[in-house]
Amino acid sequence: MISKEILPIQGDYVNLEQCKLTLKAWATGLVVKLLEVTHGQWLYQNVHVHPATVGMAATARKEEIQQFIKDQLNLGEDGLDERDHYLLEITLEDLETSSGEDQHYWLLQIEAARGKCALREATNSNNSQNQQEGGRA
Repeated sequence: MISKEILPIQGDYVNLEQCKLTLKAWATGLVVKLLEVTHGQWLYQNVHVHPATVGMAATARKEEIQQFIKDQLNLGEDGLDERDHYLLEITLEDLETSSGEDQHYWLLQIEAARGKCALREATNSNNSQNQQEGGRA
């Protein structure tokens, strides 16, 4: 990673007796210092950029998703169209062994299905209310 030109330049400097180290000792010291710097950067990144709390945060997020899944399963068929009941055919064990991405996708599906059902019920309620008001007028 270091230019090959650096050794002849340092060699000239050593020959001028401006350096107390031999060329080999200087080159070895340079490599050691570069390794220390890169190792220090790696340690810094591990501690500050990717802290251990990321693991704890990920675990907490997974537990939160598990709770959302349990809540949805506890709701059962309430708020679901009959066409969407297939979403409840999955077992909690299946969801626990699936990936976090699969779990999140399932949650999005069931929440969308419940939202669609609620919207349909609200629309039907408004339509029937409008029909009743129109019949009275």
